[in-house]
Amino acid sequence: MLLEKFTPATRGAILLVSGISIFGFSDNLTLLVSDQVSVGQFHFSRSLIAMFMVFGLGRVFGLSVIPKYWKPILIRTFFMVTSMLLFFGVMPMMPIAEAGAGLFTSPIFVLIFSTIFFKERIGWRRIAAVIIGSCGVLLVLQPGADGFTFYQIMPMMAGACYALGSIITYRYLRDESPLAILMSFIVSIGLCGFLITTLLTLFPVATDLVEQAPFLFMGWQSVDGMFWLWMLIIAALSSCALSLMTRAYQLTLTSYAAVFEYAYLISVGLFSWLFWGIVPNGMSSIGILLIIFAGVIIVLAPQQPNEEKLYTAV
Repeated sequence: MLLEKFTPATRGAILLVSGISIFGFSDNLTLLVSDQVSVGQFHFSRSLIAMFMVFGLGRVFGLSVIPKYWKPILIRTFFMVTSMLLFFGVMPMMPIAEAGAGLFTSPIFVLIFSTIFFKERIGWRRIAAVIIGSCGVLLVLQPGADGFTFYQIMPMMAGACYALGSIITYRYLRDESPLAILMSFIVSIGLCGFLITTLLTLFPVATDLVEQAPFLFMGWQSVDGMFWLWMLIIAALSSCALSLMTRAYQLTLTSYAAVFEYAYLISVGLFSWLFWGIVPNGMSSIGILLIIFAGVIIVLAPQQPNEEKLYTAV
């Protein structure tokens, strides 16, 4: 394989940027169906299709979709599912690039959690990259004069959960089948979507809440063939992106890899412009440039000796 000639850290960075860029594309397509169903029905429908796709990939490439390490898989899945439910639930309530900016505060949480829980030594270049990238995120996010609203806090909560899931992937699941990790997530988020939507159907919330945030609070809705066509495309893209990103976090130290996820904002912003004509303003453009600069700093930063030892085990 072409990537084999690169170090594990470089391979992980390439896979992560590729996967996250595909997500920027597929998340824009989500807006085509978000007015028809709730976030729960969306995840259930996507998972229903994605399960067959992942199972088929496992058969073709001879990879297991059954986990070997159940405990870390379940913990990781809990954090990742929580992250995605929070993120997708808020998408219709704010511009998609703004929601993405909140989610990708995750590198900040990665540094904090890696330092607190694993006593990881974080070099000054990596710290500087996260600070610069975070400034870029704030310029894209641009909270109003009234401060952060609840809807703006939700994607940042998603970022914290996502950071924990990513750390677990590298620390405890490097020897696990990437498709097993992916299948666990897909099945779990699909079941959560089914349960949430069923509860909202049996016990509807107040009408004003449904009108304010239908993507969060609607029950089961009837859909047409076009909905399933878009879900097929979204499921295929999401499965591809998640496979690449999962493998990336198996290869690459989380505090190194996480900053590359800022590429999502570039990808989602580009496709928002191409699909919906949403053009970033001057402040957002400066923020995107800062995010790119943060990635460059990380690429040029030398590895610590303890990181090289970790990579040799991969």
